[in-house]
Amino acid sequence: MRAGAALALSAGVLLACASPAEEEPAAPEPPAQDQVVEFTGRVTVTGSAPLTILVLVTETDHYEIVGDLAAELRKLQQVHVTVRGRVVREAAGPGFPAQLQVDSYTRGSALP
Repeated sequence: MRAGAALALSAGVLLACASPAEEEPAAPEPPAQDQVVEFTGRVTVTGSAPLTILVLVTETDHYEIVGDLAAELRKLQQVHVTVRGRVVREAAGPGFPAQLQVDSYTRGSALP
């Protein structure tokens, strides 16, 4: 077999073996301001003192927790919670997550 034919044959085999690219699922739309939402995630504090923020880390996003229950939730760092509340400010880019005013929450389990 000539070198050109072998190259063409191996290219055909590579094309035949390559699987079609799987499409990534579309990312969910971020909630709009004043929209009532419910999220499950882990409570964490980010930043350096004195400029720290309380954050809920979900599978897809981060939300700064604000409002009356923020102090109570700060005691639950590294614990999974389900929160219900409303978005009071939309995200303003990396490092500035949407603000979530929590009206109620249910405690889950601490991380191992």
